[in-house]
Amino acid sequence: MLTTSFERFNAVRSQAPAKYRQYLEHVSKYEAGRFCKTWIIGKWAGYKEQMWAPSGTHFYQFTLPKIIEFRKNCKYGDSSALKLPDTAKGVNSCEYTMPRRVVHACHAGGVIHALEGYEHHEVGAIDVDRLDTVWDAAMKHGFRPPSRSSKIH
Repeated sequence: MLTTSFERFNAVRSQAPAKYRQYLEHVSKYEAGRFCKTWIIGKWAGYKEQMWAPSGTHFYQFTLPKIIEFRKNCKYGDSSALKLPDTAKGVNSCEYTMPRRVVHACHAGGVIHALEGYEHHEVGAIDVDRLDTVWDAAMKHGFRPPSRSSKIH
């Protein structure tokens, strides 16, 4: 895990199931990933940073905006997204990296929080114990995963 904060790394590691903690390694420079073919990206990584990844790497990302796909010899995951409910009115534009009526998951989350009157948020560390509750609320309000035919850029 790339972070300059040992505290952040230890917090994330402590939340992982004990049997998987051995797979998390703390690093502070992108070059430490030169032999790792799975990168989970939570912050911007430009051309120089991505070049540290070996050929065949899969970049799973949860960044906004999405990182640019510089590497033709690597795979890039789609951004997390939800399709707006069919009942949503007045949606006359789209997010620049999404098809019409599809929004980044964090933006859908803001709407869901407002509809439900939630006081908590997902800024910083995520409370995994609330994920099912928020997901169920999203489904209740008509949000859906985008179809596989929707190209998310």
